[in-house]
Amino acid sequence: MPHIIVEYSKNLGEIIEISDLVSELHNVLSDQGIEKDRIKTRAIACNYVAVGDCCCNDHMLHTTLLLLEGRDVETRQKYGSALYGVLNDSVKNILKNCSVTLEVREMNKDTYYM
Repeated sequence: MPHIIVEYSKNLGEIIEISDLVSELHNVLSDQGIEKDRIKTRAIACNYVAVGDCCCNDHMLHTTLLLLEGRDVETRQKYGSALYGVLNDSVKNILKNCSVTLEVREMNKDTYYM
């Protein structure tokens, strides 16, 4: 049961359509070979954000992809690259500076309940 969790600065949610981003991320992960009905995708607005000294007006977009353990590094990188491309494309023509990051994490099968 893969999870895509998008965290974004509230001010970014006033500039891009977050619901469209959620749908696109959901579809792109499905396009990588994961059954769409198994994917859970959600977005969480962060009211208070500080991002380094990068002059990005504290515009932040971070996504975590959680996968059950067992996939090799190459597969995890493939999934991450596909999602990261969507994230970058969502802001590149709208904002000059936005901190965009993505992390792929594995969940332990012994402690994940479904």
